[in-house]
Amino acid sequence: MEKSPATEVSDLPASKRQRPNHPDTAAKYKGPSVDDFAPTSMTRAEFDLLSRNQQKKVMRQEMWDERSAEFKEKQRIKRAESRRRQKRRIAAGEAPAKRKPEEQTRSGYQFVIDMDFDDKMADKEIKSVCSQIVRCYSANRQGPQYSDLHVTKLHTRCRQRFDTAITDHPSWMPTRISLHDTEYMDLFAKEKLVYFTADSPNVVEKLDPEKVYIIGGIVDKNRYPRLTLDKAEQQGIAHAQLPIGQYIQMSSRKVITVNQMFEILVKFIESGNWKSAFMEVIPQRKFKDDKPEVSDSESAQEDSKDE
Repeated sequence: MEKSPATEVSDLPASKRQRPNHPDTAAKYKGPSVDDFAPTSMTRAEFDLLSRNQQKKVMRQEMWDERSAEFKEKQRIKRAESRRRQKRRIAAGEAPAKRKPEEQTRSGYQFVIDMDFDDKMADKEIKSVCSQIVRCYSANRQGPQYSDLHVTKLHTRCRQRFDTAITDHPSWMPTRISLHDTEYMDLFAKEKLVYFTADSPNVVEKLDPEKVYIIGGIVDKNRYPRLTLDKAEQQGIAHAQLPIGQYIQMSSRKVITVNQMFEILVKFIESGNWKSAFMEVIPQRKFKDDKPEVSDSESAQEDSKDE
């Protein structure tokens, strides 16, 4: 019987290849170890009392603090280069110029992003939702009209994220966004409030400038169903959802990100057309079978808008 030829290492998939044992090569794969780490925020004895995972968190945080200044400088350079590229694209006619603030008019609509869910998010979700707030601010500056946008209960980790990573927020235009530590109930009359939630049985057909519409500021991967609906009911305020199901069919629950929600509202204020607002903002991958389905009620509601 013939023996099968030996398999060369190079023929194996990458996942099954062993790392080289040469010390120079192996050293490249070795990362920092908590066993050799010298903490600066506590004594070594205190550090040794922590669990392994806690030790790794402390080590990563201290290493990040050491490198944060260098990282921020690199980010500043990247942003400056990005602005130069955008200016070149605008000059070449490849991108539209940004709308100047004085060219915008006030829409008269009022929106709130409720950030009272800090304790229900992981650190990476805190980072994500704060980035979405930045996109909301950007969207409110770019259209022909801007709305009154308030961010409420911005506290604890979300506030820390703004103060440490979104350091330019003190220079944001107060007419385009307002950051508050307080609850929306302290800012607006209860009867004016409407909480947007995908779990509400009520559907908004048009926007009312006399109302204040609330968007839940949370990234939770559907871990907390009915969270915002339960909050609205406990506070005794109105609630509703967007008419997404009347215009398109989504492949999952009608849950979208904070910035997508706000951008849809911005687009609807511009056009008065829910379908075009949904199509322009919601990613195509979220459509069922990659094809939006329009209901028979579209023609009756296509041009609904309350100026």
